[in-house]
Amino acid sequence: MNFKKQLLILVMAIFAFALVLTGCSDKGSSGETDSEKSEETDGDNGSSVSGDKNKTVKPLVIGLSPAGQWQENFNPFSTTAMGGTNGLIYQSLYYFDNVSGEEYPMLATEFEWTNENKTLVAKLREDATWSDGEAFNADDVIFTFNLLKEYPAADTTGIWAQVTSIEKQDDYSVAFHFDTANVPFQSYVLGSLIVPEHIWKDLGDPSKAKVTEPVGTGPYLLESFTPQLYKMVKNSDHYNADDYVVEELQFPAFSGNDSEQLALSKGEIDWAGIFIPDAENVYVAQDPDNNKFWFPASNNVTLYPNLENSILSDVTVRKAISLAIDRQKLSDQAASGYDPLPSTTALILPRDEEWIDPSIPEDQLEYEFNLDKAVQTLEDAGYKKGDDGIFVSPDGEKLSFTLQTVSGWTDWATMAQLISQSLTSIGIEVKVEMPEYATYSTNVQGGEYDLAISWTNAGPDPYRQYQDMLNSNGSWNLQQWNDPKTDEALQTYQGTTDKEKQMEAVHYLQNVMVDHLPTIPLVNGPVWYEYRTANFVGWPTEEDPYVNPAPFNWPAPAITISKLEPAN
Repeated sequence: MNFKKQLLILVMAIFAFALVLTGCSDKGSSGETDSEKSEETDGDNGSSVSGDKNKTVKPLVIGLSPAGQWQENFNPFSTTAMGGTNGLIYQSLYYFDNVSGEEYPMLATEFEWTNENKTLVAKLREDATWSDGEAFNADDVIFTFNLLKEYPAADTTGIWAQVTSIEKQDDYSVAFHFDTANVPFQSYVLGSLIVPEHIWKDLGDPSKAKVTEPVGTGPYLLESFTPQLYKMVKNSDHYNADDYVVEELQFPAFSGNDSEQLALSKGEIDWAGIFIPDAENVYVAQDPDNNKFWFPASNNVTLYPNLENSILSDVTVRKAISLAIDRQKLSDQAASGYDPLPSTTALILPRDEEWIDPSIPEDQLEYEFNLDKAVQTLEDAGYKKGDDGIFVSPDGEKLSFTLQTVSGWTDWATMAQLISQSLTSIGIEVKVEMPEYATYSTNVQGGEYDLAISWTNAGPDPYRQYQDMLNSNGSWNLQQWNDPKTDEALQTYQGTTDKEKQMEAVHYLQNVMVDHLPTIPLVNGPVWYEYRTANFVGWPTEEDPYVNPAPFNWPAPAITISKLEPAN
């Protein structure tokens, strides 16, 4: 269930991210037939010959999300496109990473805001070509964005709800015009995949196009496809071809976490992103020298209180609820201790350390677990326990709530049960409800709940999470927080490129989280990431967190692969 959840999170957060948590049990296939071996190979290990005639480079075998059999789809406008469509075949102008916070140029070399931050100008590469040999230039960029305008179903990030027009300044310069300044929206505009005009002008609605022979600007080309395995080979004409020493990528299909985990532990794949309970013993111990993992924080898993509820709208109640939650226990029992504990500011640490408001005392940056203090907090505010041991408000309302999570999402279900037990023990009655995902989604987005566990939408900096979660019109303001000063701080950030002014806005927003608890973070959702160093080194690590390390967080894997070197 774990994988399915993070896939859904990525789709709803619009970056196709995640965060991924499922479990099944059949074996997948990672084999190849003789007819598929088109490269020169070493007879002993099947490794491809690299540009260095004295060194062989093995294929990089990547374990993506367990999906049974692959469904051939390399349409960059599809939310179900095959892994690698984004980043390895098709590219965006830039990539903004949500773990490292780094900006990576792709088809653009630089960008700037002008016209009081209402015009975004991107300078394009002059050395990029399409994989069929055609030149890449501004016409392709203009065409792609106009395609999204003509066919809104393909405009999944709402580009044309913000951008008013696009202007070709010259063959390698494009300007995006806005009515109002929206600096953080650059990650959506510059992060949009670009397609070749000479091919896509004849394909009609891009959201419905069938693409099995993709032509892109990326560092790899599709070589072969079967429902069990697809392969990509290095694009020797790519503008950064020298950065990619891996000649071949293999993507075997797996039907579940169990079969993928087994293949990983046996050394049959090099890179995966699955939840492995007790990874130290189950995975690392099988080959301590080569089996590695790192689960960095990527977003907040949060308890959302419905602020339309008259009792939950009282910050005193929210503070008591927070005090009664043992977050370390949630992490230990729901995710083998791999879910990092959150900051009271809701910042994603360590990525956002520079944004922390220094005026907040250090002991207030971590959540306190104190059942006695939770009870005292309610009693001091006039709440009293009834004969049944449940608190009643000064107005006579019982502190009795439902807590919704999704049926089958076992980690969140465990958290919900632990929260219910702890809160009920102090006199706040909580009954857990676990509807199917479709019902849950309708309920939480429609305000039909008391308490609910859900995610937050992370970006490359604190803005997106705060914007979606705290703006009165935010796309993931499930709790219905409405505060003009919060909206003003978000608008300040949105309208400037001045880091100091952005910092002031973020300081205000994190104090809103600390003082008012509009949401109650539980744990940080981790990026599941396992890798092996037997064949390749140069992987992202906690010591060198240069990019989101998950093999499914496209286009970040293109950055990772460019850093890899043969182990021997």
